[in-house]
Parts: sequence; C-alpha cells; structure tokens
Amino acid sequence: MACEGESEQSFITWLHNLSHNTLHIHLDGVSLGGGGFKSMLQKAVALHKRKSKNGGAYRDRFLIVDYDRTEQGDWSVEKLKSEAAKEQFRVCFQVPNHEGLLLRMINGMESDFPDASSSRTKLKSRWAVYEKGMNARELGRQFSKDDLIRAAKSDSDLRLLLTKIGMFTGA
Repeated sequence: MACEGESEQSFITWLHNLSHNTLHIHLDGVSLGGGGFKSMLQKAVALHKRKSKNGGAYRDRFLIVDYDRTEQGDWSVEKLKSEAAKEQFRVCFQVPNHEGLLLRMINGMESDFPDASSSRTKLKSRWAVYEKGMNARELGRQFSKDDLIRAAKSDSDLRLLLTKIGMFTGA
C-alpha cells in the first residue's frame, strides 16, 4: 500500500498488527512523502515496479490519500481514479483527511464527515493527546478492531480496503 505520509504508514502498520493473528496477509505500507495526486501515483507506480523486480507483484495495490488534496489542483479525483486503475491501483480516500478517518473510529462519530479545516480540532476534542503522526502502538491504545469496523460501515473507501484484506465481511 502506497500512502500519503507517515500517519497513514502508521495506520497500515496498526492494520497489519490487528490482522496478524487472524489473517494470512502482509501489509506493506510505503510513505510517499505527500504531494499532489499525480506525483503520489507516479511515486507509487515506480516503487511497485522496483519492488516487483525483487519479490514479485502484490496481489492488491492501494493508494491511500487525503481527499482534501483535491485542493492542490494537479488532478481531479476522477483523473486520479482513472490513472490509478490503469496501473492496477485502487484509490482509498481518507475523507476529508487522516484526522477525519480517525474521528469516525471514535464511538458515536462514525457518520461525522467534517470539513478539512475542522477535522483535527474535532478529533482533538475527543482524543486530547492526538498529534499528527501517531504511531501504530498509540493507535492500538486508542482504537480496536470494532472501532475500525464500525467506521467502515459509513466509509465506502475504508470498507473496500478492509474487505480486500479480509477484515470486513459485511458484519
């Protein structure tokens, strides 16, 4: 999984830790260091090609990015999805961003889709110690698999990702 930055990379590590004992998968999260949609997809494709030469292609490839990157203006959401599909990547948008995703994992907040400017404030009001770039261990102290599944019921991109890795079965 190619992802926008370190926060998403920690999230993928947390997902891997959650699924480690029940699923026989390996989640490999690679931070792309941000940028616009076009540059992140180009980096993801290059990384996948380089990694494929050494160890084989991944069965499923995801690009995890913040939806609010549309404001950067290099590509539209539709263009990113189209170009990613040509490279066999599925795009998983965090709406509006990573903080919005984490907010929806808090019990009672699963249907809250704040705008980008308020998502961090709303998250910090419910998780006071939150700082950007929380590591997988800290995510594990705050959230459970139940929190993740509950959020996925309201978030189609998260649901798709979890379904493809075997963590969401419609329950």
